[in-house]
Amino acid sequence: MFRANPNERQMNIKDPYLYYSNPIKDMFHRSWAPYFFEHIFSNIDEERFAVLYSSKASRPNTPVNILVGLFFLKELCGWTDDEMLSSLYFDYRVQYALGITDLEKESVSINTITNFRNRLCRYEEETGVDLLQQEVEALTKALVQLSQMDTSLARQDSMMVSANCKKMNRLELVYAVNILMVKQLEKHAPESIPPSCGHYLEQGDQNKQLYRVKKDQLADKLVELLNESLDLYSSVPETLQGTEAFLSLVRLLEEQTVCSEGKRMPREKEDISASSLQNPSEPDATYRKKKNQDHTGYAFSLIEARDIVKEMSVILYHEEQQNIVSDVEFGQNSLKSSNLDGVEVIANDGGFYAPETLKKAEELQIEMIFSALTGRKAQEGILGVNEFLLHPETNAIYLCPGLKEPISAAYDAEKQQYTAKFAKPDCLACSLFPICPVKEQVKYNTLSFTENKRQLDICRSKMGTEEYKELADFRAGVEGVPSVLRRRYNIDHIPVRGLLRRGAWIHSKIMAFNFHSFFTYLRKKEAGLRALFQNNQECATGCG
Repeated sequence: MFRANPNERQMNIKDPYLYYSNPIKDMFHRSWAPYFFEHIFSNIDEERFAVLYSSKASRPNTPVNILVGLFFLKELCGWTDDEMLSSLYFDYRVQYALGITDLEKESVSINTITNFRNRLCRYEEETGVDLLQQEVEALTKALVQLSQMDTSLARQDSMMVSANCKKMNRLELVYAVNILMVKQLEKHAPESIPPSCGHYLEQGDQNKQLYRVKKDQLADKLVELLNESLDLYSSVPETLQGTEAFLSLVRLLEEQTVCSEGKRMPREKEDISASSLQNPSEPDATYRKKKNQDHTGYAFSLIEARDIVKEMSVILYHEEQQNIVSDVEFGQNSLKSSNLDGVEVIANDGGFYAPETLKKAEELQIEMIFSALTGRKAQEGILGVNEFLLHPETNAIYLCPGLKEPISAAYDAEKQQYTAKFAKPDCLACSLFPICPVKEQVKYNTLSFTENKRQLDICRSKMGTEEYKELADFRAGVEGVPSVLRRRYNIDHIPVRGLLRRGAWIHSKIMAFNFHSFFTYLRKKEAGLRALFQNNQECATGCG
């Protein structure tokens, strides 16, 4: 049964704070604990999480704001789960930050933490709603409003994130899937283990099957193990066909083999999809090659707003997906976020470019800037097609850069293609003709281009301006965020497997990043005010 927890702190007579000396109290008030209590813990919306609990009269839940707050503090301080609970019971700062005055009343165990994570994961799996991400976005918005941070300038980036699994070659992958299925059969239906697969239960079999195979025998060994996969597939009883081991076996056969002349044969390496199974213990992880490096795991994208005057940054939007998801898709997803209110410019890498992204950004009145553009290079010394003016109603070309009207013009909305014909005498008399993109034909000079080409030329036309160069330099600063997420928040070492299960860790790391930035800003602001007050006092004393 859901029960809300008060978000205010009432001291009792045994509270250690009452017995601290003034210097220790001053030291405590400069720590993160009072700031976390006031600006994070006190603003956690527990009602958001009420859907995770039964509406029937039953044992009340452990306070949600304490559990969520613990998640954030864990990532802020870099604790393991055990260290997090130790800090809860032995560190007064943690107790203060979470509004706890009676530890016996608000006891938390490792099972409580695990069960709450499981509830979050199960709810998202059933509904598609990520409650913790919603809470992080709401708290981030509150921090922005409280600090009066200017979020008009933002920048976007993506990074590869490692999965919590061993990287396997094809032989290791097939063996791992087979032995998982054999162990399932040994436990629940030992009589169903096919004779060809009995060796999986022998001691030292893995070394014999994988690491003592000579290089010229690898192809034959792969065929042998895949044949054993087929034997297992046909031997699994119906009662075990819903297990993860069997589903991994089915997926393996679909992705790694192909039917040829009535037989199942291994696929050619280049025919295997990047979305194929990489490790049966981490079924969501995918393969991608980026900048000549192999990656097995996930991709992570973020939009960071930066207030240059306040020297404060917050991550307004974040998303983790399989690493086969492109930057273009990440860019389009990010524009659906409600946390981009107030953002006027987003500086991107060229990999995020897409005409659809520009169109959506334009609807949201957000200017998209790209530091570089991928694809075919623009012809040097040739006018961009964006120089041709379009009619506001028909969307057809009605004037060329030399201010000449076309003889005929049309716009194909389905193909998003512009075409126009110009009189040859008009073109020959035009001073811009040598650098014009029109093509000379027998009767007319013609022009044809797509909306994609027009948008590209619009972006390229901005690249030479000083404002654009400044924004491109601004965008480069976002490269430091992945480094911080790796070094300080260990985003490559999340101790769970599966895309959904990783969510609680990812969202908590982002909240820790945002709170740390907010806390640093407030400390600098207060230090500046103290210095100003001290100077005024000295001036007043000198004048007196």
